[in-house]
Amino acid sequence: MWATSAGTLIPVQPGRVVAVAVVLAAGLAACGGGGSDSAATSSTDATTTTTVAPTTTTSAAVTTLEVTTAPWSLPAPVSREVALTDGTALHVLGGQDAAHSSSAAVNRIDPATGVATSIGTLAPAVHDAAGVRLGADDVVIAGGSPPARATVQAFSGTGAARTIGQLPAPRTDHGTALIGTTVYVLGGADTAETPVGEVLASGDGVTWRAAGTLAEPVRYPALAVVGNAIYLFGGVGPAHHDSTSVQRYDPATGTTQVVAKLPAPLSHASAVVLGGSVFVLGGFVSDQPSTQILRFDPATAGVTTAGALAASLTDGAAVVIGDRGYLVGGEGPGRATTASVEILRAH
Repeated sequence: MWATSAGTLIPVQPGRVVAVAVVLAAGLAACGGGGSDSAATSSTDATTTTTVAPTTTTSAAVTTLEVTTAPWSLPAPVSREVALTDGTALHVLGGQDAAHSSSAAVNRIDPATGVATSIGTLAPAVHDAAGVRLGADDVVIAGGSPPARATVQAFSGTGAARTIGQLPAPRTDHGTALIGTTVYVLGGADTAETPVGEVLASGDGVTWRAAGTLAEPVRYPALAVVGNAIYLFGGVGPAHHDSTSVQRYDPATGTTQVVAKLPAPLSHASAVVLGGSVFVLGGFVSDQPSTQILRFDPATAGVTTAGALAASLTDGAAVVIGDRGYLVGGEGPGRATTASVEILRAH
């Protein structure tokens, strides 16, 4: 089993908790964090029944996250990128550079030394994409150049990426997860920057099918996989309103429900799983860039505070290798794109 986001891919055994980080960023045309919280809603179609359970249970366990800045930096500032791992190295693909232009760069980074090697290019260059690792390939799904793309491209480690498929429609600002042999695309926006509720699934990245509907359509949620369930934290809903909801999508049934509420509206955050807990990092909190770190306990649906980043950060990507997480790039104070990497350890 594997999991990712516009971000992290981790091999896991059945029942093990894994994390998915979404590349979270301002929109292609409208940059910024959403607005006031939107109310939870239910939706039903021929294949999916969604229900809302807005009650949050506070976890009694206390787990904190130690955050230290890596002694090395990325080759260049980047945000809204896809970050994946082969279990040893960080792979940073695309994103936006310091001039806020889409990047085609693909870099392999040794997390022990910070040594970065350019290993190829995306075709097309994209940001606000998401990705998974399928076999020996890094797969980057949709995103914007602009315009918004439907392209599914695979990168084999050298040279230019190749197109292997297309989503049914262009999508940006979304997250992805790989459970078993199935890739899921959740959340995001269409070409009109309207949040998309339809969940897509594919066995190969080439052919896609409808796989349910979110309880709340959102773009820029933080994403995590726990066992065989996918969790979405916050995100920008309709009318640019940020959500406080924690949504749980069940791939077995195609159903989604709201299982918890965050302390405040949240979007553009990242997520990792360390020490058996999901940690939600930074983002826009009540429409302001934040240093916030939240801990979510999937067993109890408890949400607690678990520390703080050294500086406000949005729009980064996160990767877990072994017992360490890496929060890569993003936008720091003043919305400046950063080359910094934060190392994360659970206590």
